[in-house]
Amino acid sequence: MTAKTNKPMGKAAVMEAILEASTALFAEKGIAAVSWRDIAAKANVNPGLIHRHFRTKENIRLQVQDRLMEEINKDIGEPGDPEEALVNGVLALRKNDAFWKVMARTFLDGKFEGDVQTSFPFLQKMVDSLNTAQDAGTITSRVDPTMLVAGGTAMALGLLLFEKYILPATGLDAAPPEETQDAILNAFLEALLK
Repeated sequence: MTAKTNKPMGKAAVMEAILEASTALFAEKGIAAVSWRDIAAKANVNPGLIHRHFRTKENIRLQVQDRLMEEINKDIGEPGDPEEALVNGVLALRKNDAFWKVMARTFLDGKFEGDVQTSFPFLQKMVDSLNTAQDAGTITSRVDPTMLVAGGTAMALGLLLFEKYILPATGLDAAPPEETQDAILNAFLEALLK
């Protein structure tokens, strides 16, 4: 019998392997469909180490979502003007599809405890950026900035999640999906900035 190669060694490496494996599996299958053994096999660790370091699958889920949110925030950076911030947000969501896939599967599974996520720094920064832009008169003041951010976020996530349904259903499937998403974003921005 030969030992598996590339086993992570040490607490930090084991935890990292578990979180990376969990991220991929949660995005692909959903949290409810993933077992400890699935995670252990993908991470190349003993299942007992998962329990030792995380105790519950819910703790893993929370850490996975926090890590994914950190990646999104890093890719977005500090929001400048509202248009730049929205574009950066959509680009970050496209790049980090595990973020929205894990979140969607979490909601669809309905197996989470408490809050799905505890921190929403980019969305709060967007609200602040839109408030500043409204005060400066550079964007419409007809709509509450919180509503604009909620609507824009729902639109972006919905489009990413359901693009294979939305684009053909609306006749917008002739161009590449990213090109069409950009056109939709531009239409949203034009309405926002006027």
